[in-house]
Amino acid sequence: MGYRSNCLLAIDTSAAHCAAALFLNGEIFSSVREMKKGQAENLFEVVEETFKAANIEKSQIDLILVGIGPGNFTGIRIGLAAAKGLALSLKIKIAGVNSFQASLYGQTTHKIAKINAPQNSYYLGTINGDFETKRVEGNHTPNEFANRPRGKEFIENMAKFGADINSSLSQPAPLYIKPPDAHTRTQKISIIK
Repeated sequence: MGYRSNCLLAIDTSAAHCAAALFLNGEIFSSVREMKKGQAENLFEVVEETFKAANIEKSQIDLILVGIGPGNFTGIRIGLAAAKGLALSLKIKIAGVNSFQASLYGQTTHKIAKINAPQNSYYLGTINGDFETKRVEGNHTPNEFANRPRGKEFIENMAKFGADINSSLSQPAPLYIKPPDAHTRTQKISIIK
């Protein structure tokens, strides 16, 4: 992208939370609500709380970051739709940050992050975006991988990553490592004349 932001907004609904963070001149302001459902109804309230904490208006942001997963299928879509709508209304740039990048940013202990996945497995990924799926045997999970941080740390890492690395951020497109569990069915419709 080759773009440097003075004030960026990061939002994420890819896990069991609604999270927003503002990176403003080196300072971070964040708001997080833990929830399994209701992200669509709560996201803009969380964003508003963040703007109030930073004491700025929406018109001051010049970049929006959105969590692109891996994570909850519906949550990723909610975050992307909200971020794209806000970016269009404000006529500003938008970029994606994946869960591996937000999990690994700012720490030096691990080079690979582990994101829990369905069916007793997890995803492994690096900060540059390489990833793979691994099976977990029983309840054992290896300690050599970084775990996805909880809401506040995760969204603040996402904002810091975007502020620091925003010249090479990815497009705001969902990162689905596996196909969604829900499949659409095609129905035959008979037309009666």
